[in-house]
Amino acid sequence: MVFGLGPDEELNATTFQTYVYLVKVGKPVGPRDLMRGANLSSPSVAYRNLQKLMDLGLVVKDAYGNYVVKEKMGMKGYVWVGKTLMPSFAIFGFIFLGVLIAEIAILVPHLLVGASVQESFWLLTVVTVVSALIFLFEGLQFRRKNKNKS
Repeated sequence: MVFGLGPDEELNATTFQTYVYLVKVGKPVGPRDLMRGANLSSPSVAYRNLQKLMDLGLVVKDAYGNYVVKEKMGMKGYVWVGKTLMPSFAIFGFIFLGVLIAEIAILVPHLLVGASVQESFWLLTVVTVVSALIFLFEGLQFRRKNKNKS
C-alpha cells in the first residue's frame, strides 16, 4: 500500500506508520524507541524509514541523535484531527451523523405534539441515515485495511 503526501511524494506502509508514530509522540525519538513504539521489526528498519522521512524534509535529527517531526503534512485520503489521523470517509460520516441528529431534533417535537410530518422529511432522514452509515463503514474499512497492511 502506498500513501501519498502530494503529487510527487509517496510513502510505503512502514514509512507511513513511522511518520504517524512520530507525529503522535510529538517529541524526539531514537531508532530503538521508534522500533518498539511503531512495532517495526528492527532498528535498521526504523533507521531506514527515518532516512526516507529526512530526505522528504518531514523529519529532522537533533543534536542528541534523536528524530523529531519537522512539520505535520497532509496525507491523501486522511485528515489530521489533533495528533490523530482519520480517514476522510469517517469525517464525512460524522458530518452526516451531525445532520441526522439535527433532523431528529426537529422531528421529535413534531411527533410529540402529534403534528404531521411531510413525507419528504422522512425521505431526507432515511437518506441521511444511509449516507452516515455508508461513510462510517467505509472509513472503518479503510482504516482497518491500512492497519493490516502495515
